[in-house]
Amino acid sequence: MNKYNKATKIKLTITITLSFGLLSCSNSTDKNTIDNKLQINTFTLLDTFQIEQNELHSTEYKDFDNCDFDKFLKDPKTSKLALDIYLDKDWDLSDDNETSALLDSLTAKVKSSRPFYFKVITKSKKKSDGYYSEGLGYTGYNYVLNNTQEFAAYFDNLQCHTYNDLMTWVDIVLLEFSIIGGNSSDNSIIDDYLNKLKSNCKNSSATQKETINTFGLILKAKWSEF
Repeated sequence: MNKYNKATKIKLTITITLSFGLLSCSNSTDKNTIDNKLQINTFTLLDTFQIEQNELHSTEYKDFDNCDFDKFLKDPKTSKLALDIYLDKDWDLSDDNETSALLDSLTAKVKSSRPFYFKVITKSKKKSDGYYSEGLGYTGYNYVLNNTQEFAAYFDNLQCHTYNDLMTWVDIVLLEFSIIGGNSSDNSIIDDYLNKLKSNCKNSSATQKETINTFGLILKAKWSEF
């Protein structure tokens, strides 16, 4: 983990520690106080994420050290679409069969390949529209819900899956919420979803619980913008 990611992790841990208590507080706590503090801490969190996005995010191919992704670049079973997306070559998502196979790879039987395809699908979000966008949202929503611990564990190594990737996954899940939630400003559908995620992580590490809490804070903040 480089120095920047370590510094970011410290900043986020401070914010998350404050926010985690707010999300898990009892009903006896004053709701307005909770909402105000949650809003302040969420804005702080989003500002930190924006710094990383501006400084680290690039559309150019990066070699992710210690991620063991290179072996999939040499594997003849890796699809051309996955290779092109990963390497930031010219690619499109017009072939429904190819994109469906790509999304299915999130839960590939060969579990060792899942982190690579998780990265590929994360990168694919920038060109998602139409049919693929709907499929990405639906698949991403259910993947996070049904594989919460695996999802959170990806972000244990910030060299492989960054906080910027986590932000992208908030946007992926929001694609589905924008459909099932319509024009509703009701937070109950978000709260129900996040409660399920937290329940799925009861036996996860503290770091993974922090990741899910961070994911939830940003999801709620972005949902409020709809």
